[in-house]
Amino acid sequence: MAKTSSAPKAITANRLQDGEVVYLAANGVWSTLFADAVIVADAGNLKALLDSASSRANLNEVVDPVAIDTAGHDFPSPASLREKIRLRGPTVRPDLARI
Repeated sequence: MAKTSSAPKAITANRLQDGEVVYLAANGVWSTLFADAVIVADAGNLKALLDSASSRANLNEVVDPVAIDTAGHDFPSPASLREKIRLRGPTVRPDLARI
């Protein structure tokens, strides 16, 4: 059984149109900026957000929406190395990085 974290979460996916990493924002749209992401700590709110994100995936806006752990209280950021890399962009060409 997978261990679940109690860390606050954000919802991320890839935009189907161009493959960009996107985050579910408070207004219900997908944003390429992590700063726009809704951060939730409550399991009930997380389930509602994931359900909303999954319905967007069914509309072919995004693919593979998932909840990710976040770190930091005042300025949240992705907690895992994998998500930090996804946030910054390709690692093979620094000139293409988003940050």
